[in-house]
Amino acid sequence: MGRDTGDRTAREPARADETAVLREAVDRLRAEAEGLRRAMRTRGVIEQAKGILAERLDCTPDEAFGHLMRLSQDSNRRLVEIAAGLVGRAAPIEEVSFGVTPPAAPVDEAVLQETPVGETGNTGEPAPPPTDAARVSPRPRAPTPAPPRNGPAAAVPGLSARYHLAASALASADSPDELARLAHEVALAPLGVVAVVLGRLTRDGALLLVGSHGVEPRRVSQWKRIPPETGVPLATAAHGGGLIWEFDSDHPDGRRAPETGRIVPGRSACAVPLRRGDRIVGAMSLGWDVPPARARATTQYVSALSGLVAGHLLRFSAPDVDEPGAAVPGGEHWFRAVLDAVFDPVLVLSAVREGGSTEGSQREITDLRVRYANTATGTDPRVGRRLSELHPGLVTTGTFAGIVAAAATGVGYEGRSEDFTDPASGQVLAVRAEPLLDGVLLTWRPADGAVERAARLGEVQRMAGVGTVAWTPGSPPELSAEARRLLGLDPDRTEPVGPAEALARVHPDDRPALRLLIRRLLAGRRTAALEFDVGRPGEPSRTVRLTAEATDDPGAGRPSEVRGVLQDVTRRHRTEQALTETRARLAEQRRRAGAEHRTARALQKALLAVPGEPEPSGAVLEYAARYLPATDRPRSGGDWYDLAGLPDGRILLAVGDVSGHGLAATVGMAELRHALRALCYTATGPGEMLERLNTMLCHQGGHRIASVLCGLLDPAAATLTWSAAGHSPPAVLRGTTATLAKGPAGTVLGALPEARCRDAVLPLRAGTDTVLLWTDGLLNRRDGGTVRPDRLLRAAGECGVRDPADCLDHIADRLGGPNPADDSCLLAVRLRPGPSR
Repeated sequence: MGRDTGDRTAREPARADETAVLREAVDRLRAEAEGLRRAMRTRGVIEQAKGILAERLDCTPDEAFGHLMRLSQDSNRRLVEIAAGLVGRAAPIEEVSFGVTPPAAPVDEAVLQETPVGETGNTGEPAPPPTDAARVSPRPRAPTPAPPRNGPAAAVPGLSARYHLAASALASADSPDELARLAHEVALAPLGVVAVVLGRLTRDGALLLVGSHGVEPRRVSQWKRIPPETGVPLATAAHGGGLIWEFDSDHPDGRRAPETGRIVPGRSACAVPLRRGDRIVGAMSLGWDVPPARARATTQYVSALSGLVAGHLLRFSAPDVDEPGAAVPGGEHWFRAVLDAVFDPVLVLSAVREGGSTEGSQREITDLRVRYANTATGTDPRVGRRLSELHPGLVTTGTFAGIVAAAATGVGYEGRSEDFTDPASGQVLAVRAEPLLDGVLLTWRPADGAVERAARLGEVQRMAGVGTVAWTPGSPPELSAEARRLLGLDPDRTEPVGPAEALARVHPDDRPALRLLIRRLLAGRRTAALEFDVGRPGEPSRTVRLTAEATDDPGAGRPSEVRGVLQDVTRRHRTEQALTETRARLAEQRRRAGAEHRTARALQKALLAVPGEPEPSGAVLEYAARYLPATDRPRSGGDWYDLAGLPDGRILLAVGDVSGHGLAATVGMAELRHALRALCYTATGPGEMLERLNTMLCHQGGHRIASVLCGLLDPAAATLTWSAAGHSPPAVLRGTTATLAKGPAGTVLGALPEARCRDAVLPLRAGTDTVLLWTDGLLNRRDGGTVRPDRLLRAAGECGVRDPADCLDHIADRLGGPNPADDSCLLAVRLRPGPSR
């Protein structure tokens, strides 16, 4: 056993060394992976620049890379900036905007002071040395004309290079948050953008925030899911609203959104749809901290960048969001299975937009494209075709316009149309279009489905707990299936229900009221309503509400039929009863709490009234006391103070705080205060008095504790003998300096039966020294934290030799007034100067 123990002890250092080596290896590999990830962000741009130089200089890729290195060294600029500038000139931003090239607003270049990144020539970037320029462009080329100042190319200098830098960097993002961060740091931050938010469209049309940078997490959490009908610019852009600008102040070129609708910080913001081809996958919100003119000048660049972001955003999965590559929910197997199980034909259509020539305007929906067709539509190919091409007969009627309007406005459409699937049939079809994401869900069926409508009405009545009743005097009442179920009858029975049988289901106490309601309706009353209980004997009853009206017979001049609706209101009735009972209990609790509070305050006020002068002449002592009740707490606390003259000429000074609030704390404070006064006549000193109080509290076993500062002031000797039990020591104000007395703190009363308290003697100067006592509520403040005692001492030092009452008012004011969460007491005493002292 000894040999095994020795071997195990020897192996432990070896294992520790192996762990350290493995940790170092993991850290090294992690650093290398991070370095490779950073390199991959710029590798694409550098490789493109090498290809361009190799083609222009007719050299190898290695020689082209050498040219780039020399240009970087000679111009003292990073290699990736040189490469991005070259690629940007070879492929300007208007050529790589994924077909989304809204015109930029006219902007004077003098407004824009942005330093170009990697651009040369007309961008204002210092040209490289002639030798390198000659090496880059050995063949003569026509000078590149400057872009027009007010056309689509009048953009911020250097944007083409920055775009290519972003295209390379965004490819390394491994999450939506990382994508937002890279888009901000690489592509947008130098332009004045301070925050980026990315949102993905969900299956139900809502916008889910999946990535952000520069926005408080709390703000992102509040706007995590944005319904489409909220009118928030980010959601509007995601539903085809185009690029939308917002400004903090009224601006002639933009809109001012409510502050609650702004997600990103900044002086202005823009919401940009994220498109891939003709598909909107989400939206991006940018917060700007630059003048509006400067921000709007980058519109074309932002639109092109949104295409990049949209492509990379599809790489990441998110809950409730379409799978990557699925244009509409029709591309998902579960959605197809649901649609194929429907008997009626169903088409999933997405919007086809055209126009939108002005910046920020929503492009008009001109047609709808089939994304999926269920089995009931037939076997001929439909997916990918436009609705106008598939069913041209719809275009000649108002049905096509109604379907397009449903996609544009988000309001469903129902109508009738001639049979557009088979014009020779002569049928009339009922057409229904419901908005679905960026399109509609279209279905149709023959319009003569009376049985189907009745079945649908029955389902609606069952779900809503509503049934219909119709009764003609002299005939059995006609009850719907749901009405029979509410009365406790078989809903599937076919034989009529007689009036006596229906009335037998009503609770006996409610039958007279129901008969009276029917008589009034037959006597000429137009409408009436009644709630009554129904159910079989021995079963739980149900409360229903009958709302009825009488229809007149023009020939007879009297009501011919009574029609009504039965509604199950059991849950509402029980809820109202519970709410009424809860309100009554709450009112009773408030009444009791108010009475308790008034009683406690009255008792506390009576107990804390400062008695008259300790000596009839009033020539020995100056004193003042303040009780500061809590401002936010309706219940009184257990803070107290006491000042009383004793037969031997000494004066009792005390402050304390009993745990708890309300009447119980006030009663406990009264017991403790009176017990302390009684002990003044039997005990020898403050410490002994506190020990006896502790014994009393521990013996009572009321689970109550208290902190107390007790002192005996001797005017003849000009001394204060004091002792504390879990309480702050007294402070002495001498001139303009206040200090805490040194002495034992002790243990709170009621905690330990064996606790001991020691006395301390504090010498005083008559006429100049002021003794201050207080409870902890003065310093322990929940609203602003604990106040340090030195603040109290500084406030006391500012009082000098003022009157004690003025001194207490000044201290309370400097410490912020009464504590909102706790009561507090202050006591100040000063010996008057006299011949004997």
